[in-house]
Amino acid sequence: MASWAIIRSLALAAAVSILTALPMLRAGERPAGTKAAIAVEVVAKPAPGRAPAGQLLDRVAGFFRLPAVNVALVALGLIGLIFEIKFPGATFPGFLAATCFVLFFWAYSFVGEFTLLAILLFLLGLVFLGLEVFVVPGLGFSGVAGAGLMFVGLLLVTLDHWPRDQEDWTDFGSTFGTLAIGIAVAFLAAPVLTWSLPNIPLLNRMVLKPPASEAESAHPASLSNSGHVELIGAIGVAATPLRPSGKAQFGAQFLDVIAEGDYVAPGGRVQVVEIEGSRIVVKEV
Repeated sequence: MASWAIIRSLALAAAVSILTALPMLRAGERPAGTKAAIAVEVVAKPAPGRAPAGQLLDRVAGFFRLPAVNVALVALGLIGLIFEIKFPGATFPGFLAATCFVLFFWAYSFVGEFTLLAILLFLLGLVFLGLEVFVVPGLGFSGVAGAGLMFVGLLLVTLDHWPRDQEDWTDFGSTFGTLAIGIAVAFLAAPVLTWSLPNIPLLNRMVLKPPASEAESAHPASLSNSGHVELIGAIGVAATPLRPSGKAQFGAQFLDVIAEGDYVAPGGRVQVVEIEGSRIVVKEV
């Protein structure tokens, strides 16, 4: 199913991370010092005794371990994941999420002691999240467990050892805060982007629309949306899945609409809350 594209993409990304991490885990190549110091040191100067190619990788990995870059990677990765779930088959959001998370895990595989465990927990969380979204929606437990496991995986991969003293716990708290900021940015930005997506050139192609042949054969009476201001407050039913766009039936009319929420299943009751030009916005009731 197209809905599982993000899971396949992130699984492949995690596999790449594991393959990248294994040689370093066997060789034991980890700089000394705290995580923050390691990130700055690796960007500033290469590790002694490293070949030029290894020095370049150290610098690149150190850059991706910087707190500001971590916030960007986590935020963009989660936004991509959210949009892939909202608009299955759009491809680009899944690619963005996979790229951001593989860079995050790859960068910390140079210094982390728990890389493989972290990746496995992240993948397990992704599976639970997939079950919540695509298999048993509304269960709740799977989604909470999945989100928790993914967060623990992201946090665990950043540790070069388990905190033992005050300095270690300070670093741990800083990393926790960095991840929390990235998550907050993602969940604040995603609704804004979802609302404005249909009006953004190029990006509006991510909004799933029913195939033309299907729409024409199933709803020959489909009408233009223009001139339907009187429909504000009207209640109808979703004729196709609204993700968030699709068709809804109001009496004998089938109209193109955009849902306020993430998803409305076919047959769900919807109410028109806004009409702006040819754009009809509905909410599930």
